[in-house]
Amino acid sequence: MQVQPGTAPALGLDVLEHAGSAGVGSATLRLRGRDPGTYANRLAATVRPAAGATFDILITEGARLRESYLGLSMDPSAARYAPTIINNARTGSRLVQVDDLALTGRPPPVDQNVELAQGGDGLAGLGDLDFLGSPVARSGLRALDAVADLAIVALPGRSSAVAHEGLLAYCEHVRRGLAFAVLDVGPGMTADDVVGYVTGVGGIEGRSEFGAVYWPRVRVSNPSPRTLGPADDLIVPPSGHIAGVYARTDGARPGGVYEAPAGVDVGRLAGVLGAETDEVLDENARDLVFPHRVNPIRGRYIDGARTLKATGNFPSVPERRGAIYIARSLSLGLDRVRHRNNTPELRAEVHRAVFQFLLAQMNLGAFATRDPRTAFFVDVSDALNPPSSVLDGQLRLRVGLATAKPAEFVIVELSQDLRALDAELANAEA
Repeated sequence: MQVQPGTAPALGLDVLEHAGSAGVGSATLRLRGRDPGTYANRLAATVRPAAGATFDILITEGARLRESYLGLSMDPSAARYAPTIINNARTGSRLVQVDDLALTGRPPPVDQNVELAQGGDGLAGLGDLDFLGSPVARSGLRALDAVADLAIVALPGRSSAVAHEGLLAYCEHVRRGLAFAVLDVGPGMTADDVVGYVTGVGGIEGRSEFGAVYWPRVRVSNPSPRTLGPADDLIVPPSGHIAGVYARTDGARPGGVYEAPAGVDVGRLAGVLGAETDEVLDENARDLVFPHRVNPIRGRYIDGARTLKATGNFPSVPERRGAIYIARSLSLGLDRVRHRNNTPELRAEVHRAVFQFLLAQMNLGAFATRDPRTAFFVDVSDALNPPSSVLDGQLRLRVGLATAKPAEFVIVELSQDLRALDAELANAEA
């Protein structure tokens, strides 16, 4: 087994591969991460003697036992031969693999604890363009091209103008407006900093309705002090948490996608201890960033649901994402009419199907009213489908949506209620 330098040589464990000697050899395993990456650097393997010439291997992460394999043997003919048990694709380890270095001899196992090391994620020197990727190499974002139902996209921690522009362009153009981008701001940004970025070098205010930006970063518990350092808390970009709120809201009830992923209840950020800066708790700071389409994270919940573009067709997150859901659903649902004769009867059938679908969405709260005459319209008319379009093999459909608007502000006005006094005076005069 390969172990870190300085580990005691019990069981013949060391950091080197060697052929042994002509005398008494050592039965030796190499233990490695099952998959590439640095995740295995957080793991430790404890080897302890069991009955006879067998031994146990315990895989731990910090103080947590992740896996255990008992009564293992180094005899290839044994039923509990270590590589057979641990490397089994169906029932074996999800974390590590072992290799029998085929050295002779079988010393009695001794308690031994070793740590895995030297794993690498291959992330050194990666820049924004690596994350944006290449359609030819299918790298970075372009590795997602094959994911047909992609709905939410983020590049956690990439907060440059290049990364933001690339992510927005990917959602709006490459994905044809059927995906939504969640953007992070840089670390340590004040309210003034973030306004300066979105209106200046970043240039994302007004850029697209297919994305939203959130400020500031958030504070979470350190999940692995051994790997990430001794600090109890870490400051991390919030986009992963934001995407989680989107998904949770979508699945909370039928029509959840039409509800703003924001607010004290719906916008709660699970696992977040607080914001990177307490400045966001100041109403004046929030009033500064909000008009510039920046959604504040108010401690442990999201306090905004605006897209980056105020003048877009669907300027709020639930409106835009709801429209994406409707467009995707119509595209999938109408695929069955392709290659059928483009007749008035077919167009009437399409009209009925789309109308019924939108009626169902209306009842789920997608639109501003519950009256189909004002909530939406469906046009598959002959005027929209002239003979030239029919000859080109096209069936054209136009849908209009009066989407529901989230209540962003609650304004309370107090005044003196003088009705009782007025009534008393009126009675006195009578």
